[in-house]
Amino acid sequence: MRTIFIVSCAAALALLGFGHSHVNAEPEPQKTWPVIEVSKGTLEILRSVRTSDVCDALDSMGLQQRYQMDYTMRPLYSGIHFAGIAQTAEYEVINRPLKAMSYEEFDKRQYAEGSEGLWHEAGPWGGRDQVLVIDAKRTPAGILGSANTLGGRIKGVVGFVIDGTCRDSYECIIQKTPVFCTVRSPAHPMGRIGPVSNNQPITCAGVKVRPGDVIVADDDGVMVVPQEIADEVARRAKRIQDKDRPGRRGSYEKLGLPLDETVR
Repeated sequence: MRTIFIVSCAAALALLGFGHSHVNAEPEPQKTWPVIEVSKGTLEILRSVRTSDVCDALDSMGLQQRYQMDYTMRPLYSGIHFAGIAQTAEYEVINRPLKAMSYEEFDKRQYAEGSEGLWHEAGPWGGRDQVLVIDAKRTPAGILGSANTLGGRIKGVVGFVIDGTCRDSYECIIQKTPVFCTVRSPAHPMGRIGPVSNNQPITCAGVKVRPGDVIVADDDGVMVVPQEIADEVARRAKRIQDKDRPGRRGSYEKLGLPLDETVR
């Protein structure tokens, strides 16, 4: 691993353009912190193991009950499995319902830049090998949807984890978009929540997540692997899985089951 530095500015958009008059907030100072870059080899191992292996590895290191997200964090569909580097975003509840307007005005303003816009993202939508992790305060306001998740995947995002809502869920499912969320809702976030920060430490589904930590997710849930110990967690998780597979393969053979990727 090597240490790099990330500089990020907390978004000063939470008070902007949600159909009401406002005073622009002052930007928060830029914050800088060291991030330990996780090696490609470690990331590949964590992509090959189960969340149960990761959980057992953390248990063996005396780290029980710290890095498993709340059980309400569930995949949109079965079979999602990813591991990637966390990019974080945080939103807060603002509860500023939109005033009535013509459809033409609404269409013009919904995603407009600046104070006229009705909705602003906290920051950019990640990059290669990243997982977008969002603290949306478990609200029924759909930050994730079928269009913007496709945009993130084009940039190389491997997964999405939100303590909040994914809407357009059927479209996300048929697009095979790897989303974990705690809420289902048709609601748009404009007027309901606003951005607080981009790529700063957050708490998502009860677990602290920092930019640079590794997120591992499958049907059992979502695990956060702190970047400082990712190498050791990966090493132990692989040993746990390597010990498990031969025994399960033997049971498959006794039962006459066809071998699958979990036992080969």
